[in-house]
Order: sequence, then structure tokens, then C-alpha cells
Amino acid sequence: MDLKPIKTKKIYEEIVEQIRQLMTDGNLKAGDKLLSERELAERLQVSRASVREAIRSLELMAFVEIKPGEGTFVRSQNTNDIILPLAMFLAVEKSSFLEMFEIRRVLETATSSMAAERATEEEIDQIRVAYEKMKESINFRDSEKGEEYDTIFHYAIAEATHNGLLIRLYRTISEDFSRTISTARRYLFIDEQNPQIILDHHKKIYEAIKDHNPKKASEAMLEHLTFAEEEMSKKLLKNR
Repeated sequence: MDLKPIKTKKIYEEIVEQIRQLMTDGNLKAGDKLLSERELAERLQVSRASVREAIRSLELMAFVEIKPGEGTFVRSQNTNDIILPLAMFLAVEKSSFLEMFEIRRVLETATSSMAAERATEEEIDQIRVAYEKMKESINFRDSEKGEEYDTIFHYAIAEATHNGLLIRLYRTISEDFSRTISTARRYLFIDEQNPQIILDHHKKIYEAIKDHNPKKASEAMLEHLTFAEEEMSKKLLKNR
């Protein structure tokens, strides 16, 4: 008999479920302000740390918006039913680092291949500009800008697929991925040898798309993501 161990939910996950249920039942509507962190902790009889973690997860899932100095507000939900569960998974499952990279490998090798087939000259130029900006920021040792233009580069490739649903899926994954491991990702641009390696990877991806070579584009993207996963894994494990 194949039985699996029963896993107890974390407190913050139960808080997320309760607040989500209030939204589903219509007791919390778009624009409504949530109780303060202290009030929620008292009502739910949990720690403020658990409430804080739950609110952060809800923010990552785009269910709420935190306005500094004002409070936390329920957001209107226009997200496609296909995309929303994916966002929830990525935000709540903090142990999903490897799963996120698996998704990226599947999705981005496909987007780079499709972009190589479909990209217009204008879209290819947008990818080139993102690469040049990333190169410039890395030369100035600006890791934050390097990360920003890295994201723009990959999103420009997704847009060049001309597949609306795929672009939306990519946007969801990219945003939650960046928020979840932003610090570790930034380390990629700080380590002495990594910036040039990353630039070389992006140049290969760009050139393959420019040459309309799907196979090379896919292979170059896989090489880049495998390297990034290995490097970020080291950083995350080191800082546990």
C-alpha cells in the first residue's frame, strides 16, 4: 500500500486560506482595507510574524496591495484562471526553487526557439538593446540594473513569440521568480567571473535569434539557465 506522510500546514498558509475564502465569499471586496497586522494577529490568535508572512504571500499572488503608511488593500482580480493558480503556487511554496527553474527551462527554451522563428526585425532590435543595456550596467558594476535589464531581455524574447498566453505565463513566472530569489539572483552580477559569463550567454541567445536559428537559441538558453540555477543554488544554500 502506497501511503504518503501527512504534512501539517504552516500557520501562514492557513491565514492565506482564510483571507482568500473571505474574498471568494464576497466578504472582502476590491478596495477593502484589511485589518492591521496587530489586529489580525489578535483575531486569529497567531504571531504577528505569521500574519506578516501571510500578507507577503498574498501580495506576491497579487491578491492584495500594500500601500506604505496606509495599509493593505484587496486588489481587483482580472488574472486569467490558468495563470492565477500558478502564481499562487510560486508564491506560497517557498521550497519550490528547483521547480521554478524546471518551469523556466521548459518555458524559456521554448520561447527562445519560437522567437528565433517569429521575431520581427524590430523585436530583434529590442532584444539587442536590452543586451547592450545589461552590458553597460555590468561594466559600471551596477548589479541592480544588471538584474533589471536581464529581466527585460528575457521578456523581450517572450514577446517575440507572438503567443499571448505564453507571454502572460512568462510574466507570472518571471515576476514571482524575481521576487522570491531577488537577492540570490543579484549575486550573479556581483561575483567576479559571473558577469562576463552571463553576458556571453545572452550574446549567444541574441545572435541565435537574430540568425533565426531555433535550435541554437534553445541550446543557448538552456546553457544560461543551467548555469544560473547552479550559481543561485550555491548562494541560497550558503545563506540558509
